[in-house]
Amino acid sequence: MKAREMKKLPSILFCALICAAGASSAVAQSPADEAAIRAGRNLAVTSCVACHVVSPNQVLKPVLGPGIPSFEEIANRPDSTVDSLTAAMKVARWHDPGMTPALRQMSRISDRERAQVAQYILSLRAQR
Repeated sequence: MKAREMKKLPSILFCALICAAGASSAVAQSPADEAAIRAGRNLAVTSCVACHVVSPNQVLKPVLGPGIPSFEEIANRPDSTVDSLTAAMKVARWHDPGMTPALRQMSRISDRERAQVAQYILSLRAQR
C-alpha cells in the first residue's frame, strides 16, 4: 500500500465503523421498548419462575409444571407475538390434573404488565 493510501486507512475504518453502528442501531430497541423489556423481565423473575425458565442464566429450576417450555422456547415459536402471548397469559390455567383448575399468576397481572412480559419473552428470540 502506498503512503498516501495508508494515511486514508484510519478514516476509511472510522467510516466503516460508523456505518456498521448505524446499521445495528436500526434493529436496536427504542428506550421505551427497553424499559418495557426490563419491566417484563423483573415481573418474570418474580412471578413466572415457579413454572418457567425465564432467563438463560436462571439458577433455580422451576418447581411446578414439568414440561412447561422455557421463555426462550416460547420466544422462538414462529407464531409467538406480543398479542398471542398476552392473550394466552390472560386465560392460563394449571395443566397438572392433580391441581385445582385455577388461573395462574400471569392471568392476575394487568394488561400492561402482561404486554411487558411478552416483550421480554420476545427479546429472547434467536436472531435469524
